[in-house]
Amino acid sequence: MGRFRALWKETWWLWLVFLSAAVGLGLFSRVFWLLVPISIFTFFWFAFIRYDEEGNFKGT
Repeated sequence: MGRFRALWKETWWLWLVFLSAAVGLGLFSRVFWLLVPISIFTFFWFAFIRYDEEGNFKGT
């Protein structure tokens, strides 16, 4: 759980932008609602790639 918390703490504003874009563009075309599951998958993927179990950055 630490990895998800660490990623959210650093990039919360970016995920809110993605969600706002999905909702805003989704009002015009239903295809933009696909941004929501894509963003969720991307969040978890980045959390597993960038952080360890305690939430420490794995960077080089």
